[in-house]
Amino acid sequence: MKASARSRFPLMRVFVLAMFSAAGFCAAQGGGGPTRLTPSEIHWPATGNEAPGSSMQGAVQSLIIYGDGSRATLYSIMFKVGPNAAIPAHWHPDNRSCFVMVGVWYFGYGDTFNKAALKALPPGSHYTEPANVHHFAGTESEGATVECTSVGPSGTTYVNPNDDPRHGS
Repeated sequence: MKASARSRFPLMRVFVLAMFSAAGFCAAQGGGGPTRLTPSEIHWPATGNEAPGSSMQGAVQSLIIYGDGSRATLYSIMFKVGPNAAIPAHWHPDNRSCFVMVGVWYFGYGDTFNKAALKALPPGSHYTEPANVHHFAGTESEGATVECTSVGPSGTTYVNPNDDPRHGS
C-alpha cells in the first residue's frame, strides 16, 4: 500500500501548523503583519554578524527572519553556514526548535566540540537547542542552512570564552 503524503511527512505537517499558529499569535500580539518571502527575497547579511542568538562565527551568516531575538517575543533566525565550518560549544538562554533547510548539518551536545559526537542531519531534520544546554555544530563540504524558532530574549555564551569571536580570539 502506498503511503499518503500525510503519513510520510508528519513532522513537516506539525511544523507548518506550528508556524501558522505562531504567526497568528504574533499578529494578535502586534508582532507584525503577514510576510511571504521567496529565497531570492531573503537578503543575507555579511558573515559573522551579531544577530541576537547567533554564533558570530566567520563562516556563518545569521538573519532574524521574523520578530526580534533581543526581546521577549517570538522570533525566527536563519543560519547559512559555509563549508567545513566548526562551531565551538556554546549555549543560549532560550529554548529553540530548529529545522535543517538545505545541506547536511552536523549537530551535537556537550561541553567541547567533538566530531565523533556529531549527528548528520539532512534537509527536513528537526532538532532542539534547550535553554542553557551546551551544543556544537558544523558542516562538511556542502555547508547548510538552518532555521530556529524561539521566544527571546536570546543570546550566545561560549563554554570556553576564548572561542567567542567577540573577545578577539
